[in-house]
Amino acid sequence: MAEELEEKMSEVTKILIAFVLVMIVGGVIIATSGTTNEQKASNAVLTHYANMSRIAMYQCPRAVQKQTGEKAYVVKKTDSDKETYITLTYSGDKAFSTASCTIDRLGKVTKLVVDGKDIK
Repeated sequence: MAEELEEKMSEVTKILIAFVLVMIVGGVIIATSGTTNEQKASNAVLTHYANMSRIAMYQCPRAVQKQTGEKAYVVKKTDSDKETYITLTYSGDKAFSTASCTIDRLGKVTKLVVDGKDIK
């Protein structure tokens, strides 16, 4: 009976040791598989571009509507260097046929062109 108890304790000890080893190996894998500086930089550029796009989709229709009286809905073309500016070109129906709006990296409208005429 003492042998059975000792054998069961030995199996439980082996299972606990195996569990601890698996946890240590998992921790080492997680610690060594972090993102590289290149991945961080790439993610930062994408996040910045997404933020500029979101701001442009808010600011540009307002700027076009302020100048023409017609709200800009349909983005016909997008141009950007993904770091310093984004330009959205809209198609209009009544008050304008095309409007182009440029946002800088700080979210300010730096250029507004309506039907070929520089407004801002």
